[in-house]
Parts: sequence; C-alpha cells; structure tokens
Amino acid sequence: MPTIPDFPADLLQEHMHWHHQHHVTDPQLVPLGYGLEFLRFHRSFIARALAWYRSRGYDPSLVEPWVSVPEPIRRAPCYNREAEARILLRPDTFRSSDELGRFIESSSLHGCIHQEAALLYGEPDLNDLDIAPRSTVFYNIHGMIDRWWQNWEGLGQFRQGTGHWCGKFWEDEREVLRYHAWDGSWWLGRPESKTGLRAAEAVSPKRAHTGSVPPERSPDEHSPTPERPPNETVSPETAQNGGTPPEWGNAGGVSLEWSVVGDSRRYGPMDDGRPFRIWDTDGDGRLEVLFYHPAERIWREGKLRDGKLEWTPVRLARTGQPPLPNPPPSDNASSRRNRNTRM
Repeated sequence: MPTIPDFPADLLQEHMHWHHQHHVTDPQLVPLGYGLEFLRFHRSFIARALAWYRSRGYDPSLVEPWVSVPEPIRRAPCYNREAEARILLRPDTFRSSDELGRFIESSSLHGCIHQEAALLYGEPDLNDLDIAPRSTVFYNIHGMIDRWWQNWEGLGQFRQGTGHWCGKFWEDEREVLRYHAWDGSWWLGRPESKTGLRAAEAVSPKRAHTGSVPPERSPDEHSPTPERPPNETVSPETAQNGGTPPEWGNAGGVSLEWSVVGDSRRYGPMDDGRPFRIWDTDGDGRLEVLFYHPAERIWREGKLRDGKLEWTPVRLARTGQPPLPNPPPSDNASSRRNRNTRM
C-alpha cells in the first residue's frame, strides 16, 4: 500500500466536491475565509477517513503525520523555504487561522508538496485532488499541516497568558496539554476513563542529548504547587470537534480530568518570542514540547515520563526522507533519518 484498498467512495466524493467548490485559480489571490475553511475541512476529513482506516486494521504507521517535509521535496525549485521558516519559527506572525491557511496556499507550499511527493513516491494520485485521499501519503502531508495549525492555535493564546494543544501526549489523541504563563505550570487533561498516568516505562527516545546532563524533572519536590483549576473534571472541546479551545468550565464534548505535570519557570516565560513548538520530535507517536532557551543558548525538550515532564537538552539536525514501504527507486530519495526534529 500506499494506495489504500477499498477507500470509501463517499469520502472521495466529499473531498472532490470541497475542492471543486473552493477552487483557487490564482494562488496569489486566495480569498478571505478560504484558509480557515481549508484547515477546518481537512482536520475533520482526515479524522473521519483515518477512523475508517483504523477500523479496517490497516497499518497506522503508514498514515502518521510527517514530522517535517522530506529533504528531496525541500530541494525542489517550487518549494518556498522562507514560507516554511515563517510557519515553523514565527507562527505568532499570523493573526488568524485564516491567514495561516491562506498563506499555506498562496506560498505554494501545499501545491508543491503534493506535486513533489507524487514524483518522489511514484504516487500520481497526489496530483489529482479528486482521488488524492486514497493515498497514504495524503495523510502524511495533511497530518503535518494540521500539526502546523495546532502549533499556531496554542501559541496564539500566549498573549492571553495561556496556551493549549490537543493530541496524544501520553496515550490518547483526545488529551489536552495546557500552559500557564503566570506560574510556568503545565497541566494535562485526560479522558476520565484513562485518568492517572501509568508508571510504565516510556519508549526510549531517538535523540542526541548534549553531553551527559541528566534530564531535569519538573515540578521539583520543593516547588510550590501551581494554582489548581476551578474544577478537577471539566469538559473541553477537543481537536476532534474542530480544535475549539478547551476551557476550565463545561463546554460539551469529552470530559477531561486535569493534573499538574510540569513546571518550566526556571527556563523563563514561553511567551517571550523564543522559538517554540509542540511536535513529535522522536517519532514515537507522542507529542513533546520543544523550545530554545536564550540564556543557555540551547534547545530543550519536554517529554512526559512517569507522569511528569522532563526537560532535556537536545541537538537539532536536518531530517531526511520519512520511510515508506517500497518507495520507487530514486537517486534523490534517501531513507536515512538523522533526527525527527527540524526547526
């Protein structure tokens, strides 16, 4: 596979109709409202398509979001590296989800990635929006784009003193990680049926630590306990409901239970303009916190282990081409991966 057997015709029709109705003839003239609709539609679409995919027992690793754009695609003449750098390093410069979505289209990132991935993987379906969703590579691409949006959603709230991100930080895609700028605390909201982080050992990360500095667990045992939320159990909207920001009060959707999992005060406020993102940096299917610490001039990663965020120095390296099953031979395609994190 990268072509998904027996892909539902109704989902193909839905995707085809959306793109026909929202066709953009000139990428430089993307209409207002298109960007938000593009992001919302594809978030909902891939969630439903992948629910069907999992129900058939197909290999979930084939449809995981790319951690970054493969290097052979980034070297293509059509690829706009400056646009990519703005999305990854300065998401705070986008005033709205619509502006971000329109930029992904007007910068030709979306079109170029589809075009070059079709060549790289021998997948012509990716160049035909009527049938592109039946390719596993489609979900690699659009899962990554949705992660770009998730990162913006959290950063956009820094100005209000909080940030939140929806996704799998421990064991459930419905989890929500929340940051409080006023006390540097990190809270994890988990579905009620799965409360209490298990003490199972975490998967060993595939990363390069700087020196032999041990991970620093937070909050430390002598730290004051951060202010607790008004209720232990709340009902935020989750990413599956369109990414609506979660609140402490009842908002419908999945009921979550919250616990303090970290404290980053020693590293300063995360809303001070430093490079920052939420990403699966080690390819284990769980999201991590990654930021640059200006005082130390190093990158740090926060990963959940035994119920607490551990802050570890890391080095960043370029990624190569994400491995896919039996890709077509190509002089440009390399399956070697140095690291999953690229800024």
